[in-house]
Amino acid sequence: MNQDIGYKLKLITDKLKVRADKDLKQHGLTLSQTRVLYFLSAKGGEATQKEIEDYLQVAHPTVVGIVSRMIRNGFLEAWLDPENRRNKVVRLTEKAHQFVKMMTVVSGEHERMLLRSLSPSEVCELRRMLDLILENLERS
Repeated sequence: MNQDIGYKLKLITDKLKVRADKDLKQHGLTLSQTRVLYFLSAKGGEATQKEIEDYLQVAHPTVVGIVSRMIRNGFLEAWLDPENRRNKVVRLTEKAHQFVKMMTVVSGEHERMLLRSLSPSEVCELRRMLDLILENLERS
């Protein structure tokens, strides 16, 4: 059966999410929480909840729940911004920094597994095409 590309992309995404959530569960994290860790790491370890909302493209209550669970599990610390008390600042803990280092290695292994049957030029072409698809969606 010839399925459309959108459906195939959804199947791939679903399988990746199930696998990631299974692997992350042993660390007390979800895929969304891991994305927060990577985002904060890329931002120097600290950002506002609003910046996290914008990055994840989710509603404020969703981020509040994610951050609260991550604080409870020792991955984040947070406080009100003294300059603007409407902003909550979130920072990675040492536990989170160590986890990000470990997951960077694991993510590389997963990426190699995912792309193992493609040549380097095919991987490059796939990245290019996926970027074009994403641009098409963002322009719509």
